This record gives sequence, C-alpha cells and structure tokens, in this order.
Amino acid sequence: MFKITIRNSLYFSYAGRVSAEFGILNVSLSGGMAEEPLASSREIYEVSVKGRDQPYFQGMEKDPLRFNVSFAFKNNWDSQKLREVTRWLTEHDYYQELFFTNDIGRDPERIYYALVVDDPTLVHNSLSQGYINLTFRCDSPYAYSPTRTSQLYKWEKNSHTNTISNFSQGDKKSMITGTDGGLILNPHRTKWSDFSYDMKWTELDQLLT
Repeated sequence: MFKITIRNSLYFSYAGRVSAEFGILNVSLSGGMAEEPLASSREIYEVSVKGRDQPYFQGMEKDPLRFNVSFAFKNNWDSQKLREVTRWLTEHDYYQELFFTNDIGRDPERIYYALVVDDPTLVHNSLSQGYINLTFRCDSPYAYSPTRTSQLYKWEKNSHTNTISNFSQGDKKSMITGTDGGLILNPHRTKWSDFSYDMKWTELDQLLT
C-alpha cells in the first residue's frame, strides 16, 4: 500500500493547528527527484587496540530524526500573519505533534513529535511572497502510528444462569460420557485403520454420511 511521504504531502499539522489555517502549503523546491528521511542516522562505538587491525564492536546508538522542509505562502503575507506563523512554528518549549497529509490535516499515517532547530529562514522576493525553510528535530529515531480505535459496542448487562452440570446431553463426536459425567474418548470410535487402503473418497464420504 502506498504511503504518503513528507515531500508528497500538500498540507501538514503542527502543535494542533493545520497549515491551511495560515494559507501555507508544504512544497518541494528541488529540481530533480525528491529526497526523504528514510531512517535516523546511527553511530557505531568501537575500541581500537594496538596490534589489531579490526576494532572491537561496543555498541550502536541511533540519533533522533531530523529533516528539512519548505513551507510556501499561497498568498501575500502581512506583518501580523508573519508574526503569527513564526510563533506557531518556532515558539514552543517542548516537542509538538507533527504530521503531513493531503487531506487538510486529517488522517495521518505517521506522526512525529518535533521542534524547529537551527536557523529558520524566510526566502522572499520583497513583495511579501515567498517560503520558509525549517529543520525539524524529533524526540526519537522513530515516527509513530496514529491511535486506532474500534467501533463502540453496546453491552447489555443481562444475567445468565447455566443449569447444565454434565455432558449427558448434546451431540458428541467420538466422545462418550464417563461415570462422573465428564467426557472421555470413545475407545470404539472409528479409526483410519478401519477402512480399506483402496477405498475411494466418494465411498468414504457415503459411509460417513
């Protein structure tokens, strides 16, 4: 099944607000094929010993996910909108929920918890038109799946009393009722060895029915 990638998504949601509220779209500015963060970077820890060309492997550590994005304004901005967008994207003291989608901020496939780091940049043509370059740094090396819930089932609290205390009734296949009322295997049940080796399946089916 095809998954929506960051570069392929038109909208995004961050800190509980959707980019469409600000007239902002997620865009790709590369001239060729789009690049995506496939996995977090990893660092290998090894110890080198004199006289041994191969170092001793000590372990490995994954770095939190980082990726660059570009967000373009659909229309001209003014000073108030620019300040509001800046606060929305950069003024947070802890990781915020971030996901990318093509459905105006709904039904995410992957959720990140991220903060803007490094130097956010506004690129424009001096006519209040342009885009923003940002770097997001996540809280872990992983993206998260959205919470899935099933439909609500109505539970009726009706009491039920079971009056059956043994297996003397009912249809029992290859079983018989013991003296204590429990079930045991019938020692005289039909076995495969009771049938002729050259019997056809049609004959066996007629015999059993």
